Amino acid sequence: MLSRVAERLYWCARYLERAENTARLVRTYLQLSLDLPAKAQPGWGLVTEVLGAEEGFSKRRRALNEKNVLPFVTLSTEHPVSIASTIGMARENLRTTREIVPSEAWERVNALHLYVRRRASSGTSGGRYRMLSEVVQRCQQITGLLSGTMNHGDGYQFLRIGRNLERADMTSRILDVGSAHVLGGKVEQAPYEYILWMSVLKSLSAYQMYRQHVRRRVRATQVLAFLLKAVEFPRSIAHTLEEVRASLMRLPNPAPALKAMADVESRLEQADTDELRGERLRQFIDELQQDLARIHTQCDRIWFHPNA
Repeated sequence: MLSRVAERLYWCARYLERAENTARLVRTYLQLSLDLPAKAQPGWGLVTEVLGAEEGFSKRRRALNEKNVLPFVTLSTEHPVSIASTIGMARENLRTTREIVPSEAWERVNALHLYVRRRASSGTSGGRYRMLSEVVQRCQQITGLLSGTMNHGDGYQFLRIGRNLERADMTSRILDVGSAHVLGGKVEQAPYEYILWMSVLKSLSAYQMYRQHVRRRVRATQVLAFLLKAVEFPRSIAHTLEEVRASLMRLPNPAPALKAMADVESRLEQADTDELRGERLRQFIDELQQDLARIHTQCDRIWFHPNA
């Protein structure tokens, strides 16, 4: 397989996963804004922080409110963090590798791109929740289609690595901001801790599975343990790392990437979720994200730009 093809499949999967996760996050945030009183609202700046878009949004010189942030992270084509932009980039990466994937997958990605573009050009804000749910559903269909109809050779392994690295990154981002900031900033939010932690779980579609795993009240330490270490839950960091490792083992010359994997797996295994609070949690998440970035760097050096 050509390096450029491997890289484009990898990034196609990352962008699709990013679009789905952004839609999940914003959809849950809209619901959270209805569940909490005004004095306990975490603020829409939190969304830009989770997505790493604070600098891009600040350049617009607009207030951090729903009216301005929501279009920016959903249908704006001016910034790469938006759902519209990430789906467009996923489509472009897949367009140049159409001979590798099933034709149905390309058709569905293209249809999703056209759907979001029509919503962006219409300029209407109605049906926002329905649109976000549609994006989540269509991304899941594409992921399932690729899993069920594509040969699980090298090309599929790069898709799988990209998807799971992106998923791990978003889970870490939501844990970082959702716990350290939402629960650490406002005294008014203390009575609503249960709702806030439920929103963290729901943004990852993890609430029902968490309740099967932990049959008690939603608590911070148990949520952290579940989203970090529950290998049976597909969106936990432990599970995504298992998926990445399994794919790396099926590719040629994986040793440097597996070394980076071992570092992050060791960090995760040694973490005591009962002690992760405030700045300690933020530091742990920062180090975890750096470990994930090193895995990406090794993939880039080994397979995407080996002669750089």
